[in-house]
Amino acid sequence: MVERIVEELANEIRMGVLKPGDKLPSERKLCGRFGASRNSVREALRILSSRRMIQIQMGRGSFVTDFSAPETNSLLPFWEQHHEVPFLSLLEVRLFIEPQAAALAASRIDKASLAQLERTLRQLEENIDKDSLGGRIFADIAFHDCLIRAADNPLLVSIYRGIEPMLFEIRRMGLWSKERSAKVLKAHGEIYHAVATGDSPAAGRAMWDHILEFAKDMEVSFDSRMLGLLPHSSIEKAEQ
Repeated sequence: MVERIVEELANEIRMGVLKPGDKLPSERKLCGRFGASRNSVREALRILSSRRMIQIQMGRGSFVTDFSAPETNSLLPFWEQHHEVPFLSLLEVRLFIEPQAAALAASRIDKASLAQLERTLRQLEENIDKDSLGGRIFADIAFHDCLIRAADNPLLVSIYRGIEPMLFEIRRMGLWSKERSAKVLKAHGEIYHAVATGDSPAAGRAMWDHILEFAKDMEVSFDSRMLGLLPHSSIEKAEQ
């Protein structure tokens, strides 16, 4: 029951049904909606808060997080101050998971999920136009989440949920400027096109390039050959 509440509310936030700054229904109403105990609702809200998707304000209720400007645009110093896991470790895990998820999604996605993926592109574009940082962040979250779920592997979803909270600050810095957000929109469009046409290799390559381009834009210095992974293009050349 707790997982069901978390996933339904999280999906409503990702897809813009609940927008940044919106107040969630009261605990009593959520209990009625889900047929759940108050303890289950409170635990679900606690999990959403730990994922940075909502803010619980004592005496006022729970609100969808409305992100403010980042205190710094320098990613690595901020990351090292707030996280024990090295940033390059997170980068490696994303490269393990997300290109493969995009490739699987290209071969497994259904019409409803593809339509939902397309909606995330419109959401991101709309929130660039109206300069809503919170809206851009949740549109980005929704895009990547759609692909992970479209890969149709429940274990993959579970693994991705483990790193999702660490991605919020990264997204807040990366999507702060409208210019950088426009680059993200372009990359998402390329991934979407590959998925929509069922081109698994192109979807994987586009996601790989998207993640590495983002890291370079955040001025993270690394040699992709030292990450312990090969880009899809290198794999294909090795097989030829």
